Amino acid sequence: MQKHLPPPYPLPPAAAVLAEGLPPSGGEQAAGGGQRKAVQAELPRVQGLSQFAVLLERQLGECRRHGLRATVLLLEVELADAPASAAAADGSGGPGAQGRAQEALLQALGTRLRARVRGSDVVARVGERQFGVVLVDAGRDEAETVRARLHKALCGPYGVETQRLYALLRMGRAVYRESGRSAMELLQVAEQGLHGGPTGPAPALPPAGAPLSLVRS
Repeated sequence: MQKHLPPPYPLPPAAAVLAEGLPPSGGEQAAGGGQRKAVQAELPRVQGLSQFAVLLERQLGECRRHGLRATVLLLEVELADAPASAAAADGSGGPGAQGRAQEALLQALGTRLRARVRGSDVVARVGERQFGVVLVDAGRDEAETVRARLHKALCGPYGVETQRLYALLRMGRAVYRESGRSAMELLQVAEQGLHGGPTGPAPALPPAGAPLSLVRS
């Protein structure tokens, strides 16, 4: 029986599309707007790593049957106020508005994350500020390519309504068979890497007036 393998990394440029909540162009709105909303709505969400382990174990079963590799990425999002956001947070919106802005940004980050991996890969939101990714038929080198891509695509300043927020990622990685063979073993290794520090030096917060990626809440 012929195996249907996922495309290799790195992805072609056409697959690396922007998927945050930016207003679509006229053509996108007519042809792809509904599809982008569907991608965001379909991103599964689990309460913690134990529930994500169920999804991971299911995928590992497929990899065992077909002799495929797999790599797990855990991502944790840190949100900080960008310059000029403190006044907005203390304004008429108050802390509640800031919380809504943070949630809208996390949803947009999940959508952008989903758009930067292959359709065969598994992406889920884990708890409030973590995401889990299973890269199918990908090893250490491919995972490093994806990590660098996600760090560049997701980190940075964002504007959500009156809020200015800055997103920074921490990422941990575990390679199937190399780091462990069960879902829990892989997640333990990835979690250790997650708390080992950011994937690179933390970028400086942008000055007031720096260009923002706008997110619709």
